[in-house]
Amino acid sequence: MGTPLIKTLEMLKKSSPVSFHTPGHKSGKAFESLGDGGLRENLYPYDTTEIFATDQLQNPSGVLKESQQWTAKVFKSSEAYYLINGSSGGVLSMILSQTKPGDEVLLSRDVHQSVIHALILGDLTPRFISQEIDPLYKIPMGITAKNVKEGLLKYPNCKGVLVTHPNYYGRASELLEIRNLTRSRRQILWVDQAHGAHLGLHPQLPLSGIDAGADLTVMSFHKTLPAMTQCGVLFVSGGLVDRDRLQEQLNIHQSSSPSYILMASIEQGTRHYLEAGREKMKVLLRGIDQFEQRFQQLKLFQLDACPGKDRTKLWIRTENSGLAGGEVETRLRENHGIIMELSMPQGVLALTSIGNGEKDLEKLYLAFEELEETLYNKIKMEKFPEKTSMEVFVSPGENAGDNAGEKDSLALPIRTAFYRPKERVSINKSINRVAGSTLTPYPPGIPLILPGERITGQLISRLSAYQQSGHQVSGIKEGKIMVVTEE
Repeated sequence: MGTPLIKTLEMLKKSSPVSFHTPGHKSGKAFESLGDGGLRENLYPYDTTEIFATDQLQNPSGVLKESQQWTAKVFKSSEAYYLINGSSGGVLSMILSQTKPGDEVLLSRDVHQSVIHALILGDLTPRFISQEIDPLYKIPMGITAKNVKEGLLKYPNCKGVLVTHPNYYGRASELLEIRNLTRSRRQILWVDQAHGAHLGLHPQLPLSGIDAGADLTVMSFHKTLPAMTQCGVLFVSGGLVDRDRLQEQLNIHQSSSPSYILMASIEQGTRHYLEAGREKMKVLLRGIDQFEQRFQQLKLFQLDACPGKDRTKLWIRTENSGLAGGEVETRLRENHGIIMELSMPQGVLALTSIGNGEKDLEKLYLAFEELEETLYNKIKMEKFPEKTSMEVFVSPGENAGDNAGEKDSLALPIRTAFYRPKERVSINKSINRVAGSTLTPYPPGIPLILPGERITGQLISRLSAYQQSGHQVSGIKEGKIMVVTEE
């Protein structure tokens, strides 16, 4: 039963029908007179629409239904829904399908911006979980069952709990214990596993949301599996989920003209996961073992090796080197042809996958070894410092509560602030004003400031640090940000 959609698209390509339907390139024939680098022959024939053989994503009953059922079986889930605009549409759909306006949702502060968008659209009230920051690496740690239990005792009316697992830096949460808490209270557990589609490939990796029994788990196949950008899947388990409302929300938040190329890529990613993923993950983790052992020899750089984390994400602390993460990233790119996933003042992130081989990891280690040797020869220190004088900088998401001393305190409800009359003011004149929209450094796409939060000098300093480190911050336009108009 494997890859039914790919087989259908291949059949259509071979039959070469005359197209009187969308898309307008007509199986690529519109490009016959142009040089297109092989796209017309190898890509466009697979770009079709809902016709007699290809089914409909919004109401699947044929090949797409069969394909989704096969993916669900491979990942050991009850149901699977294909996402063709990344995990964002899945996050919006899974939250809004199981809530109603006014509901409370328990969540950590380091959530993706799509979660905040769901709060705005659904008129939901966030209740923030207490979350620790790793004092050495200055990144958010995973959510513990204790964190969740305290939150549920304080806010027993929460509709459910949303956990980002693993987080952007690879830290895992105590999903199984958290699931036991939500199950005992008949509350929904949403898992944003956008960065963890690969977790089921090896027992050394953290537990997947599916295996932990989460009600809804969303994965970005394109982030850590061999799939094209925007490919994702929403997995469903258990009896608490309203499937009809879920399909309605998916129809709202996804295109009514889904890309068959992307859906075929999801199917291909599933096949790769099934047939080659486990062996390739063994090879990758063997390479990471060697990388971790060799990296311990370096004195200026430290690799996060927290027990239980997602080891495929390599967070490297750069503070002892005297270089900010952005400077390290630039040197890696310009001197070694290595492009990292993320840089922040305190470190850099390498995101590996089963697409990486041992040679890639060898090149990454040698680049850091050479960088350390260059720095050591330059500064000729007899003793490496425990810390540099670099300003302490932490990741977005840890600042919940900076504004009012209470992690769930907002000057205005998120939706109210978002829809209030707003104006743009210069950043340095925004102190003590109420934010009217999210301010989101990308990557990692975690909002630094939420609508309804009161802007403090500390937040402005943190915002400036992002800009100085080269991050693009969504929500800033010509040096101005959106704030609620004062009455």
